[in-house]
Amino acid sequence: MGYIEQNLVADERIIFKGEIHWMRYARPVLIIFLGVLALYWNLWAVIAGVILMLIGIFQIAYIYFGLSYAVTNKRIILKKGILNVEALEIILTKVEGVHIEQSFLGRLMNYGTVVVTTGEVINRFEYVAYPAQFSNSVHEVVQSLDTEDPTRLSQIQTNSASAKLPRKGCLIVLILIALAIVIAKNILVYKYIDQPRQEQNDSIQNNKIEGLDEFTENN
Repeated sequence: MGYIEQNLVADERIIFKGEIHWMRYARPVLIIFLGVLALYWNLWAVIAGVILMLIGIFQIAYIYFGLSYAVTNKRIILKKGILNVEALEIILTKVEGVHIEQSFLGRLMNYGTVVVTTGEVINRFEYVAYPAQFSNSVHEVVQSLDTEDPTRLSQIQTNSASAKLPRKGCLIVLILIALAIVIAKNILVYKYIDQPRQEQNDSIQNNKIEGLDEFTENN
């Protein structure tokens, strides 16, 4: 049970559980691969590459475990953080407007930013998977609250379909991280173990050949 489920008040239930779209992981994955590429250079670049890889892995952990959205029959909840948790709560009766911002890629991949306005305050929920469902859930609950019809509110179904694509995306991200780690390991082994050993063997072999040539010339 997550943070949001543990902090529901009496008679509150989740209408829509928003999931972070897997495209949100693109930047930290890119950072990890830049860190892997840095391992090809000198020692300082290797140190920088390891730091980049750790930063990318931390960002992925933060996104996966530290961010979550939900629309309940009473409020919108945004939870941030893993150890130090920060929660933004918007009471649905104060919501004045909801709209979606989507790029061309966002429309293709079905993610976007849901913007919720309450007076002069603008709240942005970024990289939401299935943003239209998020927005529709808010509209449904707000309209039910406006009509003061408890029967209509109780008939709104919980929507959990948004979890399917992001979970698959998380699996892809984990595979990419594992691939990056394997590549990084192979680079380090080759650069600092295999290559010096090969150079040492080549040096010994060259010394033997030079010694043999000198012996032949002397005879």
